[in-house]
Amino acid sequence: MSHSIAILSRQMTQLLWNLTFMKAKVLVMMIIVITFSHANNTWDNWIRFDENYLLQWSVKDADITFEMQVRTHGYVGFGLSRDGTIYGADVFISWIDDGHMFFYDCHIKTHTQTSEPVVDTSQDYELLSGSENSTHTILRFRRKLNTCDDKSDVPITNDTMNIIFLYTDEKPKRGQFRSDNSPNLSHAILQIRSLLLLQRSPNLISNSNKTFEMFEIRNDMSNVTSHGLLKWCHSFRNKLTNHHIVRYESIFSSLESKNFINFMRIYECKSQLSDLRNADDVNDECSERLKLERKCFTTIAIWTKGSDGFTYPDDVGYPLDSTESDNFLLEIHYQDIPKEFQDSSGFRIFHTSERRKFDAGTIAMNIRPNFLHIIAPGYKRVVSIGHCTSNCTQKAFPVDGLNIFGITMQTHSAGTMVKINLVRNGEELEPLAQDSNLNSNYIETRLLNNSRKLYPGDHLMVECTYNSYKRERFTLGGESSNEEICMANIMYYPRQEQLVACNSQSKISDVLRALGIEELGKNWNQTVITKPDRYAGRTLEKHLELYDWKNEFFTFERIIKTSAFDGYCNSAFVATRISGTPAVITKPYRPPDSFCTSPRSNKQTNDDDANENSIEDDKSKEVRSPSTLLQQTSNNECNQATVSIFVLMAIIRVFIV
Repeated sequence: MSHSIAILSRQMTQLLWNLTFMKAKVLVMMIIVITFSHANNTWDNWIRFDENYLLQWSVKDADITFEMQVRTHGYVGFGLSRDGTIYGADVFISWIDDGHMFFYDCHIKTHTQTSEPVVDTSQDYELLSGSENSTHTILRFRRKLNTCDDKSDVPITNDTMNIIFLYTDEKPKRGQFRSDNSPNLSHAILQIRSLLLLQRSPNLISNSNKTFEMFEIRNDMSNVTSHGLLKWCHSFRNKLTNHHIVRYESIFSSLESKNFINFMRIYECKSQLSDLRNADDVNDECSERLKLERKCFTTIAIWTKGSDGFTYPDDVGYPLDSTESDNFLLEIHYQDIPKEFQDSSGFRIFHTSERRKFDAGTIAMNIRPNFLHIIAPGYKRVVSIGHCTSNCTQKAFPVDGLNIFGITMQTHSAGTMVKINLVRNGEELEPLAQDSNLNSNYIETRLLNNSRKLYPGDHLMVECTYNSYKRERFTLGGESSNEEICMANIMYYPRQEQLVACNSQSKISDVLRALGIEELGKNWNQTVITKPDRYAGRTLEKHLELYDWKNEFFTFERIIKTSAFDGYCNSAFVATRISGTPAVITKPYRPPDSFCTSPRSNKQTNDDDANENSIEDDKSKEVRSPSTLLQQTSNNECNQATVSIFVLMAIIRVFIV
């Protein structure tokens, strides 16, 4: 009997052990499944507008999903501005009151003195979840990129978007949203920030479990002073071999530095220090002669106003190899410094010895910034075009082509639009990139959603549109803030060194012809017009001031656009000048028709409607409890949760049987 009891006891112990082990395995599998399901719920992008407002978002197909976390228990808001002001903006207003959620898709009238939100006839923002904790209001919501409601909603495009964020501790009385009780925007923390929503470079380096190395390239200038534009260069020795740059970001030694710096760039220089007669570190004003002597033609990194830096895609990195290039050149542009101050700004470079699949390269494109680039005054649309000719690309690009993954486009304050055009065998293809709402104070490198190809013989154009309507004086090309530029920086793989910079400028003979000048001469130390007689004795600057831009502008523009130009094809080692002509386009590009073929009758909003800002409590007003809201997740999240449950049930069934 005692022997049987002992056997039974051992069997029971083994059974309990098996059950315990089985439960442990089930628990582990549950953790794995839950972790996997939540890992796919990460956000593609995020930005912290201030210390109290975090916005995260992801784009999928024609939808964009946001989550906002705001340190307040009052009302919160998010929106899109058409012109950088609150007027005509597309906004939503939301708050939680006594366990109920209020969420309204609104707009601000274009002509209003009160900035009062007006509820849209059609509610196009879809609330997915909402809750409060001890400190924050947290909302997740979704909308179509293009709602086809042109009157009340702002389409979300690849252009620079003007984002509105607002919040306050105030809540509307009685939890209602009516014309006599709407949130008071004048009491809110309200700001408008420019942002790329669809082609934004990630803020952080992915694969964060890896440890990346870091070094800094900083200015070594103890005192800075300038009454105009000052371009300062500092050299830096590269001692790394077989590494990849994975991210770069700006460093400012002070807020004062950031305010007075317009632009920063790092060049990779191909002259080995041992080959230079003066191999000492450079710490002096920049000059084209200095760059030419050191063969500094290849751009590694750029910073422009508003940029957060750039993170390379996971399979791409910029190669660092001291055996091929043992020095860099940092160039910083300072503008209108009122007093002398110390500066050591520059870049922070993240790199790794674990080489990635592809070596990245860059091609700088621009209209050469000099007096031959002339922008006429008094016009809302003045177009200038820089060329990278097929002669340059034919000799430089590999037969298999280059894969473009990122582009930076830049003008100064008069610029409103930049477009990178591509012509192949006479056919104008879809632009590589464009921005129709350019903001010179926010120039960010954008990652393309889908890589594009460049092949030998392609003709590239950087097309810049300027608004000079309020300017009474002409504007010339130049790197100072009161001059204009037209430039782009193309990032691609696999790297080649036969073409790292490609730009153009008008021939001076054609500029003079467009201005009606037949001959120039010297008068003392000044260049003056000698023919035709009606302009004789004028300097070129005086002629541009007196020129009849109102009647002669279109003739001037036609001559500049259609005439031959001087092109420059720079390899990593040498600068080459060629003569170029505009591309012959036999098949122009035609943008696809909009899917919004007709106005949506249910989305018409009339600013004159007397009761449009009122929503009756017992009809269309959205009142939801947080518990109900938390169930209203997106279809993807629901499907993902369903799959996870079925997987868990299957695991449990397998282990229990």
